[in-house]
Amino acid sequence: MNASERFAEAARRYLPKQLRVLFIAEAPPAFKVIRLFYFSELTDGDTLFLEMMKVLYPPEVGHIRGSFRPGSSVKQMRQRKPELLRKFQSDGYHLIDAYEQPMPDGADTAAKTRLMRNTLPALLARVRQLVVQHDVPIVLIGAITYSVCAEALRLDGRNVANDAMINHPARGGQVLFRSKLEAVLSKLAE
Repeated sequence: MNASERFAEAARRYLPKQLRVLFIAEAPPAFKVIRLFYFSELTDGDTLFLEMMKVLYPPEVGHIRGSFRPGSSVKQMRQRKPELLRKFQSDGYHLIDAYEQPMPDGADTAAKTRLMRNTLPALLARVRQLVVQHDVPIVLIGAITYSVCAEALRLDGRNVANDAMINHPARGGQVLFRSKLEAVLSKLAE
């Protein structure tokens, strides 16, 4: 099984029976680093998973008001990753990438935007398969993902939950990611 198939299989393993919220990030990490949101054996990196769990499950991961309580840590979160992914799945959450392949090394914003725009029809087809009910919220993560996909998804009748870009946490935007995602999810809970 090649890296792309392994990535797809790992994501399918955690597909919820009933989707409550679909998260769409930019692209998977480079295949050579063998990291993915749905891979449970990781010992480093994994920022999107870690920050997402801090927002969705703060008491469970011991992350309260921006810091870990005593006895909780990133290492423990990684050790509990299979359990947390099952909770993510059972709560109806799922994450996909707008662009299914890793972005080329050294690609700038313009190149990434162009690549994502070129595959927008494929993303819309995947979203239509996953999101049968048009009212299911879709949360877009990352500047390029938001700028390329938000309007196209809205024109397709989809419920894009965020009105602005949510920073991707792997690019130094952990605090902004958490605060913006918390605001969007709070709005959804109203």
